[in-house]
Amino acid sequence: MAEVSNWLNEGRPFEVRFEGGTVAVSEVKGIVKIELKKGETKGLGVGKKKAGRKVPKEQKAFIQSAAERFLAAKVPFKVTFGPKESTLRFDLDRYIHIYPDRCSVVGFTSLNEAPIALIKEQLASIPNVRLLAPQR
Repeated sequence: MAEVSNWLNEGRPFEVRFEGGTVAVSEVKGIVKIELKKGETKGLGVGKKKAGRKVPKEQKAFIQSAAERFLAAKVPFKVTFGPKESTLRFDLDRYIHIYPDRCSVVGFTSLNEAPIALIKEQLASIPNVRLLAPQR
């Protein structure tokens, strides 16, 4: 849990996986679709990394408490940060998007579905929670 806290405090995206009986926390890897040489990206702003973002304290507290529950239940997840929002992702189609004034739970049919049921109480503390169920 201390490692998750360090990543949160630095504002860097991270991924939590379970390998055997151990927890592995690492940097989130993006998807690379093409290969470019260093000279080909000149002037595009591609490949520049930011040191980290300042995560709002409300979002940081929510992610911290959710991470504790997911770690206890051995649920793998990824956390990424945008300019003012945070995303807690379980897979491509199921995630929680936390904004300063609202929260969107995407890809779940109800708040009682796993792994959302683990953090249902924390979601109740966020104003304006929207459940966006998958279309069939």
